[in-house]
Parts: sequence; structure tokens; C-alpha cells
Amino acid sequence: MLQNTIPYQQMSMAEVELLIARNGNTISYMDTCGFFLCQQGSIEVTLNEKTYHLKKGDIYIYSPSTLISLRKRSKDLSGLMFKGSLEFILPILNSVVNTQNILLIRENPCFSLTPEQCRRIEQLAEAIGERQKLLRQSTETELPSESILKQIIHCLAQALVYELIHIYFCHQPIEPIPQDTKDKIFHNFMVSLFKNYKKEREVAFYAKEQCLSPRYFSTIIKEKSGYTALQWIIQLVISNARQMLTNSSLSIKEIAIEFNFPSQSFFGKYFKQYVGLSPKEYRHARRRDKE
Repeated sequence: MLQNTIPYQQMSMAEVELLIARNGNTISYMDTCGFFLCQQGSIEVTLNEKTYHLKKGDIYIYSPSTLISLRKRSKDLSGLMFKGSLEFILPILNSVVNTQNILLIRENPCFSLTPEQCRRIEQLAEAIGERQKLLRQSTETELPSESILKQIIHCLAQALVYELIHIYFCHQPIEPIPQDTKDKIFHNFMVSLFKNYKKEREVAFYAKEQCLSPRYFSTIIKEKSGYTALQWIIQLVISNARQMLTNSSLSIKEIAIEFNFPSQSFFGKYFKQYVGLSPKEYRHARRRDKE
């Protein structure tokens, strides 16, 4: 119950260590974003084969399908690690930054915070943690204030994301990453995908834009991100469809039209294939979670 109401997960260092052990020292998520703030000690982080050395006050932000390796950790390492669903993060990003800036974060994911900026991030994380504890207690005792606590957690989590975005664009990245030809192909694909995903769901469309065969194009996308072009397309369509089903008042038919599906039935089959629920079932389930 509690996890369904929280748009992200805060992970302890012990949980991070266990996750690393289970995944052979490498972590990757297709449908989540997140960050790690180093509060003490140091760590060497490899993001998509680019290595960064983080110390106290440094932070990295990871985007979907980033291959993350955490290595050479000092014994006194501690920090804050969060991951949030695309369904929660994307509307926030789209409201304040354009696609080029979203890609800038992916290409330049590490930077240093001032002590004051660290304090602001830590205070928000602490405030969210306190409300989570209250929510667990209210869930057990069924207090009428539970729905208010859920909204407070949601708003504080939004504030945390906005704060992080604001801090990011006040900084120059630690180590700007040069792009090779394949990086540019991936970059152009992401720009086009964010622009066209509601109308174009075929890999051939995006490959043709760059004068490449669909097979070769998809091979490059998988090489650069760990996922095929089709997986990226599906993820963006489904994440945004989920967001609209959860937060908009549009009918399912209107959402199907918004995403250029030939019919509501076709949209329903597509959505259920990847989510496991029909759009109607998903909308009802999310509304129950909010009650």
C-alpha cells in the first residue's frame, strides 16, 4: 500500500550494496530516473562507460537505461540514493526543460553542490522520510489524514525534483562528455522520439530520419543505451499514457486519439500487452491508490 503511494524510492546504502551484489556491480533501469548524492567518503562511478570520481558534495543523476557501475568505494562512504518512475518524473521535466536539456543531463550527469545546496536536498529528503513514517503509522491505524499525507509526500517529492533541476542548471558539469557519431545518432533519436512518439511508433520512421536501415539503427541505439529503439518507443508511449490515465480527465477514447491509435480498442490491446491491465483497469487501480 505504501509503495504504491510514493512516486520514488529512497534507498539506504545497505540496500544499494545488496543491489550491486545481486547485479554484478552494475545497475540499470529502463523506466526510472534517479540520483546519488555523496555525503561522506568517495566513490568511482561509471555511467555508460564514462568514469567519474565523486567526493563529498558531488552528485550524479542517471536517466533511463543508463548502465551504472559503483566501484572503488571508500569504507566511510555514505549518501542519498533515490529512484523515481518516469510516470512521475517526465511531466516535471517536460514542464520546465526542453528535450535538448534533458539530453544534456544524460550526457553530463555529474556535478558538485555547494554546502547550502546539499543542505536543501538533505532537508527535503528528511522531510519526505518523516512523512513516510507518519503514513506507515496512519496506514496501520487508518487515520483520516492518510490521504493528506500522501499528497504532502507527492508535493515534497516534486519539490525535490524541481530543486535538483534548478541546481543542475546553475552548474557546469564536472566533465563534459564528447560525442562520437553513434552518440549523435542516439542523441538525434531521443530528440525526435520526444517530439514524435505520440504519432510515430515504428522504428523505421526514426531510422529513415537518419538515413539508416532499421536493423543497423536499432543496433546502435542498443549499443549506446542497453535497449533497442523499439523498447524506447514503447516505454515513452506507455509512461505518458499511464500519466494521462492517472492525472487527466480525458476519456480513454480521447487518450487513444491523443496517441494516434486507430481506435480505443487498439490502444487498449497495446496498453494491456505491456502493462498487464487494460486502460480502464489501470485508471481504476490508480484512483483506488489515491483514496
